[in-house]
Amino acid sequence: MKKIYDADITREALKESGLSGQFDTKGLNFFVIHYQQGEFLSTPEQPITCFQFLIRGSAVLYYLDENGARRNVVVLEHTGLLGDMEFALGNMPIFYIEAVSSVTALALPMEQNREKLEKDCKFLLYLLRNASRIKISTARNQVILPHLEERLLYYLENECIHQTLIGMESTAAKLQCSRRQLQRVVKKLEGQGILVKLQKGRYRLSR
Repeated sequence: MKKIYDADITREALKESGLSGQFDTKGLNFFVIHYQQGEFLSTPEQPITCFQFLIRGSAVLYYLDENGARRNVVVLEHTGLLGDMEFALGNMPIFYIEAVSSVTALALPMEQNREKLEKDCKFLLYLLRNASRIKISTARNQVILPHLEERLLYYLENECIHQTLIGMESTAAKLQCSRRQLQRVVKKLEGQGILVKLQKGRYRLSR
């Protein structure tokens, strides 16, 4: 992890992200954080002191169940936001958030800016939209498409370029399952001729 406080770099990152349009408050003290793949943006029981707005790369949000198995919740990409629940509820984080690729985030100290942000209607609406997107994604996966096979096929048909699965770990995170669960379903669909293996970790929908 590398924190960058250079004003010019921060200004360019803000311009790239378009975040300035999500605030009525002016002069907020943003800075930039770079993460390498595999680094944690947040872990349970470690206080979150800053909002983090992802502007490049992706990160997976997950927890460990009572057996110590990893349970993926959602993948945050590009416009993902960390710290909204902690800001609203005042609680400690309960999820691990791990960089799936190299990640660049704009950070904004939370408590230093709380009084201003709690009065910033544009920012609060931004938080609401972000929370709603995650809720819709989770509801679709858990209610509308409760079975992993259904979720995988929907994902391939509607969200993958050339209907091709690339990367088991990142796909498992997006489908809210473990890598092992995904591998079992992929093997089954390959056996049925629904998926064609192109190379290790890469499969294409055949229909």
